[in-house]
Parts: sequence; structure tokens; C-alpha cells
Amino acid sequence: MVDTVAKQTATMAAMVQAGAKGRALMSGTAGMRKEGTRYLPKFKAEAEDDYQARLHSSWLFNALRKTIKDMTGRVFDSPIEIQDAPQQIIDMTEDIDMQGRDLSVFASEVFKDAFVPGVSYIMVEAPRRNADTTRAQAAAQGLRPYLVHLRVEDVRGFKPGLFGNVLALAQLRIRETVSEDDPEGEFSQVEVEQVRVLDRLPDGVRVRLYRQNSKKHWAVVDEYMTEAPEITVIPFYAQRTGFFTGEPVLEDLTDVNIAHWQSQSDQRNILHFARVPILFASGRGDDEPLTISAGTAVVSRDVGATLQWVEHSGKAIDSGRQDLKDLEFQMQTLGLQLLVARAQSATGAALDAVKETSTLAMMADSLKDALEQALQWMAFYAGLGDVSITVNVNKEFGVTMMTPQEVLAMQKDVAMGYLTLETYFEERKRRGVLRPDLDTAAELDRLAATAPALTGAPMGLGE
Repeated sequence: MVDTVAKQTATMAAMVQAGAKGRALMSGTAGMRKEGTRYLPKFKAEAEDDYQARLHSSWLFNALRKTIKDMTGRVFDSPIEIQDAPQQIIDMTEDIDMQGRDLSVFASEVFKDAFVPGVSYIMVEAPRRNADTTRAQAAAQGLRPYLVHLRVEDVRGFKPGLFGNVLALAQLRIRETVSEDDPEGEFSQVEVEQVRVLDRLPDGVRVRLYRQNSKKHWAVVDEYMTEAPEITVIPFYAQRTGFFTGEPVLEDLTDVNIAHWQSQSDQRNILHFARVPILFASGRGDDEPLTISAGTAVVSRDVGATLQWVEHSGKAIDSGRQDLKDLEFQMQTLGLQLLVARAQSATGAALDAVKETSTLAMMADSLKDALEQALQWMAFYAGLGDVSITVNVNKEFGVTMMTPQEVLAMQKDVAMGYLTLETYFEERKRRGVLRPDLDTAAELDRLAATAPALTGAPMGLGE
């Protein structure tokens, strides 16, 4: 039935649900307040006004968002490098999405998004052109391929298929929103929802666009064929569970962060009452006037009458404060797990002692594979054929600044001929002592021209 074209499959719905907690946390305090009782339960017999007051006095310690930003920052501390690609593709990476973002900025958004559901998608798109339009004409008109970021929530469903014993997409449905001029207003626009259906056929990929008609039924409004041999949507797996699917990378951190949100709300609530002492009076009649202010006195004819302030002991406040500290420590520990290298056998470590095997490093490797595939599809759409493309995604997360002792040891190795000056400069660039864009070869040429003696010894290179 056509009206099911916009319906999300159980697989995609499950991934959206799995990432719902993370999405809410990523939206900050305002997002968590908007979720209401979903993540901040209402107390038994608590009045709605009291609950709303408690909800809107709560604020979020957003450990999940901070961790994701920090980890993304580690990977993109150095921009993505194009090591091997046609110049035409390199030029395209300066505006990779036709919206002003370069490859590194675009890729960082994809990388950051994938933490929550475990997977994010890169679609390689090319503008439609007439059959008689040549590639040169298309290039002159700016009709070039570009990348589009798709989130899990954008994908309504997919069908895998075997093509030459290779598992690939046979069909993909994407729900998208397009802006169009408002027919009833010259200076306004309207947003229109549509579903894009991509089908892999023997002679190319068929594209069908569905929109709702006046009767709210989905119907095809456009259909065309592309020259692509397969559906050019590439999954970036942050934590893969299967073909085109993933699961949250920081699920445990997410749960603890929500527990902290709830505990912090309790703490703020109890502080509100603990900070306001209660005046207790006994032995006085209800009709006796009572004024509390400077320069007044309270009297009573009852010798047993008392008047005193009742204050909270503070033990529950200290317990709540300790609970928050414990949760914050747990969140810090869970976030750092991404940087912990996985256990290796002694043989494996010996064969590949320098390979980074942390979860974050493997995510960086996965991003590298996805970007290389995406750029290769861009080359195809640009008419460049099957070309070699290699990108480098930073994995130097644990690199620290060189100590004076390390600098002296390397200088000694240079002086004794165990290490070249080129390697010495490259290592100092890697460790943050020298700027990363320093041209090592040019620097060595300048050294040779101005002070030849320095090229064979570390003299003058000290700190």
C-alpha cells in the first residue's frame, strides 16, 4: 500500500528508540525539561504545580554532550588530510556539501551524531541534468556532486540484497523536508515533507519522490533514473550491530547522566526547603497575634509556651551531595573508556606495537573508510572513473608534549647518526612542539643554506 511509504520499519524505529535518551541529553537542560516525567518522575501525590516548579528549577550537568564534544575534538584536533585524490575532488572538499562546509567540518558533524544511535549516514548526491548536458557544461553550471548527512531519524527503512555475493542496499527510503516558495505569499516559504525512495535496478538507481495529496495520501510526484550502479549512501558505524545498523556508543554514560539529572533535581528540591527554617510555637492560642520583626517582642501568659525555629539537620543534603559526586566520577570514568586500548596478546602487540586499538581509534578508522567510499562515489558522479582516494583521519589521541629529556635524547641520536633531522622535525611536529603545517623539507633546505653544520649535528637545536 502506497501510504506505508512513510512508515518507519521496526529496525529503524528500534534504533531511534535506543538513541532517544541520548538525543534528549544532547538537547541540554531545555530538552530534558521538555521531556517532563519521561526522565524526571513525578512523586506520588505531588501536585502538578509543585512538579512543574521542581522540573523548571532543575538543571542538567551534561556529561554526555561534553564527552562527545571532547572525543570528537580529539579526532578532529587535526583536519582530515587528503593524501591521494584527483585535484578536482580535492577542490570539491573545500565546499563538500554545497553549503559552505569543508570536509573536516562536515565529517565532524557526522562523527558526533553517530555517538548517540551508533550509526550515521553519508549520501552522495548529484544534481539532475538533462540527457544532452555534457559533463563540461554541468561543471560550468556548478552541477557537481556533493555530500548530504542523513541521521537515523531520517531513514524510514531499507532493504538489503546480495549483488555478486556482496551485501548492499536494494532499497532505501528517506524522509526529508524541502523549502518552497509559498504560493500565497511573495516573501514567505513553506516546508514540504516528502519521502525519497531509491531502488537499485539492473540499469541504474531509480528515484521516486512521494508527497501527500489533498486527501493526505502519499503519491508519486516525480520519478527518474540515475546512472549510479548502486545506491550511494554509506553508513558510518560508530558501534556496528549489523548491516546498516548500530547501537549507542555511550549507553552506560547516558543512563548515569539521567540518574544524575534526577538526583540533582532532588538535591535542588531539598535545598529549597532546608534553606527556609520553620517557626514553631506552642502554648499560644490561635487567635493571639504574632509579629516577627526587629524591635518587637512575643509574649505569652502561659509559662510553658515556647517559640523556636526548626531547621533541617543537613544529613540528607550531605548524602545527596555525595551521591552527585559519585555519579560524576562514574560519568568521567565511562567517558574515558573510549580512550582505553583493548587487550592484545603478546604476539599481537609485538607485531603491531604502535597501532591504536581504542574504541575512539576504531571509530576514526571507520570514518576514514566511509569518507574514502563517499569521495570515490563523488569521483564517479564527476566522470573521473575508478580513481584511488586515500584520506587520513587523526588517531594521535595520546600524544603529549615532548619533555626536555626526550628532546635531548633525540638530539643525541641525530648527532650520533641514529636519527635523521627530517624524522626529528616530524616527531616534534607530531608532539605539538612545532606547528603541524611546517614544511619539513623546506626547513631542512633553509638550514643547509644558512648553517650547513647544523644539518649533521643538534648544535643550536636545543630548547
